[in-house]
Amino acid sequence: MSTAAATIGITAALALAAGPASAYSGTHLNGWADHCDYTASSYGDGCLYYSQNGGGYIFDAIGYFSDLSGYGFTANVPVRNDAASIGNHTLNCGSTTWVYVHAGGDWNWVSAGRGGNLTTGLRNNEASFDADANCS
Repeated sequence: MSTAAATIGITAALALAAGPASAYSGTHLNGWADHCDYTASSYGDGCLYYSQNGGGYIFDAIGYFSDLSGYGFTANVPVRNDAASIGNHTLNCGSTTWVYVHAGGDWNWVSAGRGGNLTTGLRNNEASFDADANCS
């Protein structure tokens, strides 16, 4: 075997062993101050909104939802694949939503007390949500 062929073989083996770089990416959204307190009697740590700019129906939550299937906005409109913006009510946690169930794929997140419009990759395309992500 030639030296060039051996070098190519070793390079290919190392590339396969290292694996591909992650194809997933996250976007930090902090468009406005948000508190998820749309009624005096109820609020969640994190919110997903049906419309952009924190408008429309609201899904307010506490904790982690590995699959948004079966959950609804305030008008029983399904949450999964129907949100356009995200907000956070906490003082020390962020809120994150992912394109796939079980926190998989691309994600969007907001810092404590902030809100933002989901990117085009996640708008109406979110499947899991953590209202209390990355608490400090």
